[in-house]
Amino acid sequence: MRALVCFLLFSLPVMLPAATRAAEPPAPNILFLLVDDLGYADLGCYGSQFHRTPEIDALARSGIRFTQAYSAGSVCSPTRASILTGRHPVSVGITDWIPGANANRVRDGRFAHVDDLDQLPLSEITLAETLAAAGYQNAFVGKWHLGGKGFLPTDQGFDINIGGFDVGSPPGGYYSPWKNPYLKNQRDGEYLTTRLTDESIAWLNTRDTQRPFFLMLSYYNVHTPIQPDRETIATYQADAERRFRGPTPTGKEGLGISRLRQDNPAYASMVGAVDRSVGRLLSWLEEQSLDQNTVVVLTSDNGGLCTLNRGRKADRKGPTCNLPLRSGKGWLYEGGIRVPAIIRLPKSIRERLPERDEPRQAVPSEDGPAQDGPAVVGSGQGRAEPKGGVLETGGVIENGGVIDTPINSFDWMPT
Repeated sequence: MRALVCFLLFSLPVMLPAATRAAEPPAPNILFLLVDDLGYADLGCYGSQFHRTPEIDALARSGIRFTQAYSAGSVCSPTRASILTGRHPVSVGITDWIPGANANRVRDGRFAHVDDLDQLPLSEITLAETLAAAGYQNAFVGKWHLGGKGFLPTDQGFDINIGGFDVGSPPGGYYSPWKNPYLKNQRDGEYLTTRLTDESIAWLNTRDTQRPFFLMLSYYNVHTPIQPDRETIATYQADAERRFRGPTPTGKEGLGISRLRQDNPAYASMVGAVDRSVGRLLSWLEEQSLDQNTVVVLTSDNGGLCTLNRGRKADRKGPTCNLPLRSGKGWLYEGGIRVPAIIRLPKSIRERLPERDEPRQAVPSEDGPAQDGPAVVGSGQGRAEPKGGVLETGGVIENGGVIDTPINSFDWMPT
């Protein structure tokens, strides 16, 4: 499956020598959308009944949806390092969020403190550096959390950095004036997700149109603080009043409390803000006639924040629910490391993927026992959807299909 993911992202023009590429179509653009703390069940296409994500759901219908995508860590920095390098967090030396928790300060702690790095080493070869060598122009927009000055995106292969530095939670919150040295305030009350989308589109409009682009938009949403999108919060509040009765159900998880129902209007509005951003970017691609030569990837850096230690409040809980998965961000149960992942491949790239004559194998169906069906490229198998089976051509799964084979965040970068 790692081979499949690498092909999906890079395709033949990037991976073949220049002499071999002469007759090939132009290299594909890449739009990589990384949502912070987005849980497996936070999207409509992954089962959410409360969060409204029509744009991302449409992306899933026109793309390939992975049902067993895993982050390399249960918190942000390790996974981000893994995505960019294709290496395990332990190999990179970042296994906790930067700067991480100090185990020496934990009362009755059971584990010794690990001295992790506070930045992604410049010696690592990143996805951006690999693409730059292939002629790409690269932009990073949003949350970085892999080091400050000297270790910024522009030190790791990106041509431009808008809003990324060593801090994980948005400094100053989601409404300007914020305290981000790499994102100037324009007007008070500006919403961060909207601004990052504006900046992304502005860069796309001024890029070199003769070269392929790699845009990595790394949202600060839906990380804490949970600050609602003022444009839609009233809609979700009204919806919650109609849907739910009684207090939010909770459950114990160790010393913490887990939310057992998606019913947080503020959080839902933050998910919705990401969805509108995705819709704007996809519309821009279509308007520029670039949708047929652009790979679109959407995923998360870890599971949704479901479980919180009680602290001083007996009912303290996370803002979302990851059921049927257990727990969430910060935990190594499924809820902490299983994430949404969607890839949309334009036809120009699908046609260049290698054909494989795979033996027909049993493909499990949600409606009953395993059914006979073709295997997916790599070691994985496709899963039939309730209404129709996996769509494949020449051994390669088509857009609109679903892949059950596990992938990890270090699969995005070929090593």
